[in-house]
Amino acid sequence: MILAGNIVQAAELAKVTPQVIEIFTTTDPSVAGEAAISQQPDYREIKFYVYELDGIQRIETKLSIGLTADPEQSKRVVLQRFQQLHDDDRAQMQRAAIGLAKAAQYGVDRYPVIVFDGDVAIYGVTDISEALHRYQQWREGGKQ
Repeated sequence: MILAGNIVQAAELAKVTPQVIEIFTTTDPSVAGEAAISQQPDYREIKFYVYELDGIQRIETKLSIGLTADPEQSKRVVLQRFQQLHDDDRAQMQRAAIGLAKAAQYGVDRYPVIVFDGDVAIYGVTDISEALHRYQQWREGGKQ
């Protein structure tokens, strides 16, 4: 494409923007950059989902603190604790369960991983800006 005597790549005119970014990680390492990206005008419509895959395990650990050796008593205590879970804890468990199901659906076999539009996975990157940059380069034909 020629504009005003300059050769301009079509990719330079419109960046490839994913609709959905899903981040699969654990509590550690944390993922950075979501807030910075969502503030940029080109990226405000992106839907972000963060799945901390160890969320269920963390709640289970919390529920089992200080249990006795008596299985029946421990069962009652855990049931009582489970019934008294805060909404945040329940939401954390639900996100973790959804994340585990989606990870299996996508064939994700390690983490951290950032998945774009359920189609492209970038492993080992915990900065969303960096992952988005790599995704865009790949989509524009500059695979690295």
